[in-house]
Amino acid sequence: MSDTLFDLDRVLEKMAIRPFELHFELTNLCNAKCIFCPYQFQERKTEMLSDEIFYKAVEDYVAISGGSVGLTPIVGDALIDPKFLERVRYLRSLPQIDRIFVTTNAILLDKFGIAEILHSGLDTINISTSGFDKESYVRLYQNASYERMRRNVLSLVEENDKLKNPLNITVCLRSDRPLKELMKDPDFQPILAYEPAIDFTWSYTSAGQRITREILPQGMELRTPPPKKEPCVNLYNGVTVLTDGNVMACSCVAAMDAVEDLSIGNIMEESLLEIYTGKLMKDLRAQFRAGGTLNPTCAACDMYQDLELYRTREGRKRATINLRRQQGEVVKRDRPKTPFQGG
Repeated sequence: MSDTLFDLDRVLEKMAIRPFELHFELTNLCNAKCIFCPYQFQERKTEMLSDEIFYKAVEDYVAISGGSVGLTPIVGDALIDPKFLERVRYLRSLPQIDRIFVTTNAILLDKFGIAEILHSGLDTINISTSGFDKESYVRLYQNASYERMRRNVLSLVEENDKLKNPLNITVCLRSDRPLKELMKDPDFQPILAYEPAIDFTWSYTSAGQRITREILPQGMELRTPPPKKEPCVNLYNGVTVLTDGNVMACSCVAAMDAVEDLSIGNIMEESLLEIYTGKLMKDLRAQFRAGGTLNPTCAACDMYQDLELYRTREGRKRATINLRRQQGEVVKRDRPKTPFQGG
């Protein structure tokens, strides 16, 4: 066995002893109907996460020394939850909780107040938008709140700048127009003056063939995943607690209605650690090895990513931190330097 394979195996062993991140679906309800998002085909009933489920999951996570928390639903928008700020502030009050991050369409930022968001304890907020052109926003996000969204984003970057940037802000562009064109939108210029990070996506998931080439406009491509020759990286990053307490092994949109395939337990029936280290999670990882037969969701998933992260310095650092937390140490990381770096 080569040193590279040996090192990867050791890294993965450390990542499998406890969840590195904990993700919450505060709600699976959304106030937009993005043309590229499978939310429009969701079959689960829409609901809010209960206090009972939220606090039980956090208690279990803190008991094993915690880590980072993601508040981005599989589909939906976390700011629809009227308790969003309450959740964030509670998490930030716990010394075991590290980075707290969320992706939102920003429509409801003003509902909570820009200053309140900036002082809440969030570390990172990713703003999902088609850009700053009303016509394309209405067409792609299928929502009439363009002006509200634009004002909210501008206020957010302005106030963040005044406070010396307590929040990492990334504007995540999801459009059928070229990036060079998006960057020239007149409405975008006041926002760009504050130099937020920019993320641009040109390929989109089919979400198990729900999103077809016919649905997507020209300029938006469907993803082509690499061969699935090893476990997906999402099976080592952490888990997602759904609104009904089901714990999903994966946090990507493939898990939207995949309770039968990707559920590894329920937080109200077992501890978070028992669920993460249990047989169902082990079986999901093992199915990728030696030509195993994948469950239907994983077989059809084009969000699959190989384990390259855990061959890098960042991956090895995560594994070391995970081991330290497993041994009872409270470990805090510096703020992430790139969008979607997570924990």
